[in-house]
Amino acid sequence: MIRRRVSSRNKSLPASVARAVAARPLLLLAFLLALSPLLPAEALAQPPAGFEDTKVAEVELPTAFAFLPDDSMLVTSKPGRLLLIDPATGDQEEVLDLSDGVCGNSERGLLGVAVDPDFGTGSDDFVYLYYTAMRGSDCPTTKAGPTNQTPVKRVSRFAMTGDKIERASEEILIDGIDSPQGNHNAGDLKFGPDKNLYVSVGDGGNGGTARDLGILNGKILRVERDGTIPADNPYASRGVRCDETGRAAGRKAVCQEVFARGLRNPFRIAFDPDAAEPSFFINDVGAKVWEEVDRGRASANYGWDKREGPCPTGESRRCGKKPRRLTDPIHAYKHTSGCRSITGGAFVPNGAPGFDAYAGAYLYADFICKEIFALTPKGRGFERASFGETEIKPVAMGFGPDGALYYAGFGSSGGEIRKIAVNET
Repeated sequence: MIRRRVSSRNKSLPASVARAVAARPLLLLAFLLALSPLLPAEALAQPPAGFEDTKVAEVELPTAFAFLPDDSMLVTSKPGRLLLIDPATGDQEEVLDLSDGVCGNSERGLLGVAVDPDFGTGSDDFVYLYYTAMRGSDCPTTKAGPTNQTPVKRVSRFAMTGDKIERASEEILIDGIDSPQGNHNAGDLKFGPDKNLYVSVGDGGNGGTARDLGILNGKILRVERDGTIPADNPYASRGVRCDETGRAAGRKAVCQEVFARGLRNPFRIAFDPDAAEPSFFINDVGAKVWEEVDRGRASANYGWDKREGPCPTGESRRCGKKPRRLTDPIHAYKHTSGCRSITGGAFVPNGAPGFDAYAGAYLYADFICKEIFALTPKGRGFERASFGETEIKPVAMGFGPDGALYYAGFGSSGGEIRKIAVNET
């Protein structure tokens, strides 16, 4: 059992599991290939000047993490395991195993985790997970569209007692989100300062769904902690619930869960921890030309699959004027730079030790070129600078209670949790 530290801030296997275990050496390759067909050769990383990049723990294909009030970390593993890690020692133990009900092939898996804002106050010790749920005996992919056997994306709430979660405590909040082709799942979960849960959902490989208000794919969703709809959601008054089937019946029906739309694969979202009102950015993985960072706005339409970055899809020069009623990214970069898969993101919090030079900056990571960039407000836009290289291919990133920058990623060991902190020597 991991010995919890007091926060200085807040004082016989089933057949499906057997198949997954046998296939795990292929899971990393499948995920890498899904993000990019061409991977560059490994190179020695150069951490930011004045910082050191150290390994916290080795984890099988880590996908996301969240901190508990006692500073320990919950880490999701793509095949379906939730782990509890002490970042000071690297000690870890299993909290929950969903692997016999999770599809971990292609870009699917256990992909997101969030901790209830009131966790540790004596009630509401809930943990929220985003995963690809198996609906049959296998995890098929098909370009023909979803069937009653293809997996679905799901958001569930679990009760945590001590260091364990009983599987029977699961409450399904959102279900039935299409995942026919296995890719573009996105899958991030974040609580805003309004204590509502924000969910990023990919288009599932079908770009045409992203702008359709009657389908949950290609969207940012927003629900209350029990899965109900906030009264100020953009479509709360004229929509219907889509929490069971992932879509609304009727050609003109609208899903009440939708907060924003028109996204391809919004892999990670990040809230500004110092903003009084919800302020967040969306890292949307692009297609052939652009990667983009979007500002989260209620009822925004970011334009996918008609637009990618600041241009019509597939264009890099003849972009023209932005169509009315569409929202352009606040930052975009071309694949010709060698960086072509945006993943983790984090705002630099006030007072983070050693990060004074990055006050007000937003950091984002690229999976392919293994680099972190800093966006600093300048005029009406942002100025980009390189923050530093990463030791592994990053998939998630965030600041810990100690003010260090943590990231999860894939490497030669299969996966690691690492942290970037001031070099005290």
